[in-house]
Amino acid sequence: MLVAMAQHLNINYAIKWAVNRGRSSSLRVAISWSGGKDSCLAYLKAVQLGFSISCLVTFLWEKPSLAHPLSIIELQAKASGTRLYKARVREPYFEQYRQAIRDLVKENNIEAIIVGDIAPLDAFHGNWMENVCQGLGIRVLKPLWEIERRKLLEDLISSHCKVVFSCVKKPWFSESWVGRELDWESLGELEKLSREYRIDLSGENGEYHTLVLDAPFFKETIKISRYSIDSHNGSFYMRVEEAFLEPKSI
Repeated sequence: MLVAMAQHLNINYAIKWAVNRGRSSSLRVAISWSGGKDSCLAYLKAVQLGFSISCLVTFLWEKPSLAHPLSIIELQAKASGTRLYKARVREPYFEQYRQAIRDLVKENNIEAIIVGDIAPLDAFHGNWMENVCQGLGIRVLKPLWEIERRKLLEDLISSHCKVVFSCVKKPWFSESWVGRELDWESLGELEKLSREYRIDLSGENGEYHTLVLDAPFFKETIKISRYSIDSHNGSFYMRVEEAFLEPKSI
């Protein structure tokens, strides 16, 4: 059944290799975790394929992410019951990422890393994480690879993932989008914006970013009880002021 699912999902060769050999449940797997929708859906698809996630890996730059605050990522890790591995990186980023992966492999015996990437960086550079991991003895698994943009968003909504917009770019989005939930209504409006302004429906070019507040693999849900909306570098973003975990409603 897992083999059939792997063939049905348009996923990369490394995942098919693991599933075909019955290795999905035995591999020590980490997931590159940003706190947004793509890493969430990658986690969900990986679990459906029989992978067991050893830890979440978040890469922390010198300047904290405005779209994905560490405080929320820490709550996500607690909610999912998955250990969080923090890798601090700075320039030169390529070498720093390679060192972070070396440390991850050495300290945790990780054999594969799952990423939420859905398309190459461009025609010349391929996939960032595959380039980073080349020669380091770790496989890169891409369960969302080349997934159709609308299907990605539909899968999130249908799977009852609670995802909110945490950062949106001007002039395409107004500040009213910040804090708004990704649902069928907002998906319809996203499609209109995509057609009108030719922006990527899934925000692959940085048009918007998201935060995951609940997912099927969360044991608790995240409640953001207080936030403000700020503007920076042509974007509106959510400044989280208070957030906590609460039991899921039955």
